[in-house]
Amino acid sequence: MAKKVTQKVFNELKKAYLVVSNNLVGVDNHVDKIMEEIGAHINETRIIGIHGMGGIGKTTIAKIIDNELSNKYDSCCFLSNIHETSKLKGIEYLQQQLIHDILKMKGTDIRNIDEGIKTIKDRFPTHRALILLDDVEENDHMDALVGKRDWFGKGSRLIITTRRKDVLHVPEVDWRYELTGMDAHQSLQLFSKHAFRRDSPIDEYIDQSKRAIHIAGGLPLALEVIGSLLSGQNKKMWDATLKKLESVPHNKVKSKLKISYDALDDSQQRIFLDIACQFIGYCKDIVFYFWDIPNFSPKVDVEVLQNMSLIKIGEDNILWMHDQLRDLGREIIRQESDMNIEKQRWVWNPEDGLNLLRIHEEKKEVKALHLKFDDQHRFTYKDFKSLPNLTFLEVDDLKENCCAKKELFCLEWLSNCLPINIFQRNSNLLPQLRWLSWHNIHPTFKIANFSVENLIILDLSRSEITHGWKGWSHMKVIENLKVLNLAHCRHLKRTPNFSAHSNLEHLILSSCETLMEIDRSICQLESLVFLDVSYCQSLQRLPDELGRDLATLEYLSLRGCSSLERLPETIGNLESLIELNISSTRIKELPDSIEKLKNLKIVNMQDSDIKKIHDAFWTMEKLEIIKLSKLRRMSKHDMYHYGHVEFGDCIYENKSLRILRLSGVEIHALPRLPESLIKLELEELRVDTFPDLSNLTNLKVLHFGLGPPNCDGKAYGLLEEPIPRWIGNLSKLESLKLLYLWGSASSMDLSLPPHPHRLPRLPSNLSSLHLRGCNSLCSMDLSNLRKLSSLLIWCSAVAKIEGLGCLENLRDLDLHCVGQLTMLPDLSKLNKLRSILLWSCGNLVEIQGELPQSLELEYLHIESCEYLQKLPDLSSLKGLRVVEIRSCGKLAVEEISQLCSEKSIRFVGDEADIVLDWACIRTYKGGRWAR
Repeated sequence: MAKKVTQKVFNELKKAYLVVSNNLVGVDNHVDKIMEEIGAHINETRIIGIHGMGGIGKTTIAKIIDNELSNKYDSCCFLSNIHETSKLKGIEYLQQQLIHDILKMKGTDIRNIDEGIKTIKDRFPTHRALILLDDVEENDHMDALVGKRDWFGKGSRLIITTRRKDVLHVPEVDWRYELTGMDAHQSLQLFSKHAFRRDSPIDEYIDQSKRAIHIAGGLPLALEVIGSLLSGQNKKMWDATLKKLESVPHNKVKSKLKISYDALDDSQQRIFLDIACQFIGYCKDIVFYFWDIPNFSPKVDVEVLQNMSLIKIGEDNILWMHDQLRDLGREIIRQESDMNIEKQRWVWNPEDGLNLLRIHEEKKEVKALHLKFDDQHRFTYKDFKSLPNLTFLEVDDLKENCCAKKELFCLEWLSNCLPINIFQRNSNLLPQLRWLSWHNIHPTFKIANFSVENLIILDLSRSEITHGWKGWSHMKVIENLKVLNLAHCRHLKRTPNFSAHSNLEHLILSSCETLMEIDRSICQLESLVFLDVSYCQSLQRLPDELGRDLATLEYLSLRGCSSLERLPETIGNLESLIELNISSTRIKELPDSIEKLKNLKIVNMQDSDIKKIHDAFWTMEKLEIIKLSKLRRMSKHDMYHYGHVEFGDCIYENKSLRILRLSGVEIHALPRLPESLIKLELEELRVDTFPDLSNLTNLKVLHFGLGPPNCDGKAYGLLEEPIPRWIGNLSKLESLKLLYLWGSASSMDLSLPPHPHRLPRLPSNLSSLHLRGCNSLCSMDLSNLRKLSSLLIWCSAVAKIEGLGCLENLRDLDLHCVGQLTMLPDLSKLNKLRSILLWSCGNLVEIQGELPQSLELEYLHIESCEYLQKLPDLSSLKGLRVVEIRSCGKLAVEEISQLCSEKSIRFVGDEADIVLDWACIRTYKGGRWAR
């Protein structure tokens, strides 16, 4: 668990809501182009499509966009892997997830596609939403999830990724963007990141590296996997592996990827195939129980698969695999069985599963099976008895039929199928079964007489069972149960008695919307490590004895229990507790006993009713992450409620706190904060006095934004300077975002000091600097920021930027509404610069000197710079791929015929969007872009 907390701290520092690779190359220009289109027509609903071959990076681009924009919309939803999910779980499941995320309606059930369409069509138009639909492959997906543009609120954005360009050729899609392969320079950089853990090859491996990137053909997935395969190998192994790869036809991507699979040992191959066939999207902590068998070391093997770029571990420890690798794994399973379904280890397709049960001979090779039943399918005891080595079984009762014909389905069918409807210790039915998932169980159904000797994971989520279900008594014989999942059991008002399951470690009760009582026997689960009771909206209290015997509990989530008003005093006895989540509850204060939780590291109190944090809270010696948000939207007219919180002064004495996030909090004065902090987010803060943070010398990330004046016109955090001088003391700062410092904003008609303002000297370690809304800031000197890679300035009064031309590590330059700036300096030394964006710099006349001649510079966008008259010579910019010039009425672009690039160059004027290849450029003699 300690390792998980460390990972959480790392994820927080990355500020990634959806986890993306740390080794991104060549995505920024794609993201910038798409983001520009997203930002256009701000009050209109826009549907945007991204298409390209598998492995090209569509999902990565979509995740980056989601992370950039998610906090700017009322509601957000990212539906991943739609093609695969729709086949296994149905489009209704995807509609349900979409509705949950946008309407915040937990526990809502969608019985059929038409019902889902009606809910989306009727309820979504009032929501300004950001929706990303990943891997859309069928027109049915578009019809059920996208439909018409007017289904969604004004200003909404829908982004669709697909391999099939034709799916996007419908009137509803406003704009399409094709994602193409990487060029040689980008390919070499991405390959090197995985092969050498650096941006370029080691000198003695340059030739082999060039062979490798030629083999990968510009495909990011292939570059990652091949680079990881070769990492740490000697030259002899490199040559042997490259020879194998070169023998594979150029378009046979899966065959190239299989060479990495062949390099795995037996247990690693088994885990790779298990993930490919079933466990994508599963929490690895649960799947580890399934893999806890002799001669297996799942933690080690999963780490090997990660290092070889064959899988990724997402946020909340979710297993993820690229669909090309998933398809490879499934193809391996098919080939091993000579395409005979009865010999497949994994049968993941429910239709194949039904066909398998119709084959009457014994099927010893089958280890895992996924089934979907309706009233038309009947099977006997013998059909299941023919699967003696089955270890995993997932069954989905088709709910619509079950509800409509429950007498036939739940009684008659089951009596024909399995004669003794109870668990039995000595049953010979499925004796190797370790994981049983049975969804949509009806209350009249008693689980069949499966052997339970090896059963360790039981998943009954999304079922109709109640507290009175007779199956609870039969479950008592499952002595080795480690994981019990009862999530989304919407009719469960009280949990069963848990006393028989003394070995239970993982209990999931989330989204049981009518759950009102948790049985006190939960206190007898002496091995329990993980308890998730999130989104149980009817739950008003926890057992007073909760902390009595749960000495091993490490994780407790009460998130979204909107009727829960207090924690039991016994919570202080949870001596192993590491993470506590009470976000979106009505809990008003923490019990005094919480100070006894000496192992507590993470506390999430966002959107709770907490009004005061006692001094004793800060005495916990291992606290690392605190999140507290009080900002709530009160109406559709952007009216927000800010909550008052008392912190106490003892927070300064806590020497373990590393991450503090406060949002929407109203406070007279922020107390002195501890020097141990490495990340501090203070957003939409209403504080009377702007705090002095000069002591936070370990800070790496600082995001600071003041809330707007209240309804009485009171402003917050008035400054003598737009940016405080103490920021220069923060020597370790890597990322600084100062957002909407309303106290200094001239647009708010607030009094400002009469003398001009200058940016103070900033920490030299900064790699990212974003300044927005600091509208009394007139000048800045950036000459000491030699590590800066990303610079965004959106400050209307800035007239001078010193030192810009010596920022040798700068990659992205973005100047928005810098209205007083008249010229940019010579940028020729910025050889790492990838993109330049100048927008609405109304007094900018020229860019002095030259632009960098390196291949890195690919994107130049200039818009609404009405007085710009001269650009540097563009003719030698070999890497330039896109030039966009809009609304620059005085700009003359001379000698464009000299512009040379191997790539197509796109010039965007005000009345045309023209793609010019080299043949076209040779005949173009320059001209003027008219307004």
